[in-house]
Amino acid sequence: MARRKFRPNIVTWHEAQTDVLVPSDDPLFNDNLILAEGDSWFTLAGIPTSNLLFSMRFSASTLIVNCAKPGDTIINMSDILKNSSFIDALPDKRFSWDLLLISGGGNDLIDEAKNIILSKNARAGNDTNDIEGYCDSMILKQAIQNIQDSFRKIVQLRDAPLSSSCGKPILVHTYDYFVPRKAPSRFFPFSISGPWLYPVFLKAEIPKGIWIKLAQFLVDRLAEGIIELSEGSNKLPNFHVVDTRGSLVKAKLGSVGESNDWLNEIHPDSDGYRKISKKIDARITELGFLK
Repeated sequence: MARRKFRPNIVTWHEAQTDVLVPSDDPLFNDNLILAEGDSWFTLAGIPTSNLLFSMRFSASTLIVNCAKPGDTIINMSDILKNSSFIDALPDKRFSWDLLLISGGGNDLIDEAKNIILSKNARAGNDTNDIEGYCDSMILKQAIQNIQDSFRKIVQLRDAPLSSSCGKPILVHTYDYFVPRKAPSRFFPFSISGPWLYPVFLKAEIPKGIWIKLAQFLVDRLAEGIIELSEGSNKLPNFHVVDTRGSLVKAKLGSVGESNDWLNEIHPDSDGYRKISKKIDARITELGFLK
C-alpha cells in the first residue's frame, strides 16, 4: 500500500501571528514548517481553489505560511524583496522554518516581453529563421540577470546576521510552456487581468506559425537562468531548483479559455498544478528537507 500523504495547512503570515490558532494552523502542531513567497502561481490565479501550494502533498503534517499576496496579482521579484511579511518572517525566531519555497521570475519575464520581442520594423535584417532573431538579445539577457540578482538578494536576506533562517534550504521552480492566446484570468464572469503574451505577439506581428516556439524559447531562457544559480562553482548556497518544464499538455493555439492543463494563458488549472506539484514533492523527498 502506498504511503499516505497529507494536504498542507496553509495560512497567511498575518494569520500565523494571531494569538488564537486552530490546532492545524499552529506551528507546534505540525511536523514541517514552510515559508512560501512568490508570484501568481502561489496566489489565486483566477478561481479560489487554483493554486500550486494547494496541490502539494507531504508525508507528514505540514504548515505553509504563505506571504504571497492574495488575488490574481502579478508579483515581480522586486515586489517580493519589498514584501514586509516575507522580510519579517525570515528572521522571526518564533518560527523555525524547515524550507523556504519561492516562486518567482515568470511574471518578470512576461512583463518585459513587450521590450524583448522586436517589432516587425525593428527585426528587419535579422535572421528570422532563428527564433532568437525575434528578440532583443541584450534586453532578454538583462531581464534574466535581474531575476538572478533578485534570487541572490533573497539568499542574502536569508543569511543576514542574526537571521534565524540562516542557511535554511531554498527551493524554487522553473515554469512550463505558455502558449500565447486570448485567454485572460477570470473570476466568472469578469476578466481580471491578461492576456499577457498574446497582445505583445500581435503588436509585434509575429507570424502565428512560430508563436509556440518563440514562447518556448523565452521559458527555456528563464529556466536556464534560474538553474544556473544552483550549479557550478558560483552556485548559491543551499539553493535548489526543480525543473518543471514539460510537465503539462500545452494549451491549443487559438483557444480562448481553459485548454488542456491550462486555466488561462499563463496559469495552469488545478490538474496542471497537481502535475507540477508532484515534481516539487518528489524533489523535496529526494533532498530530505522534511519529515
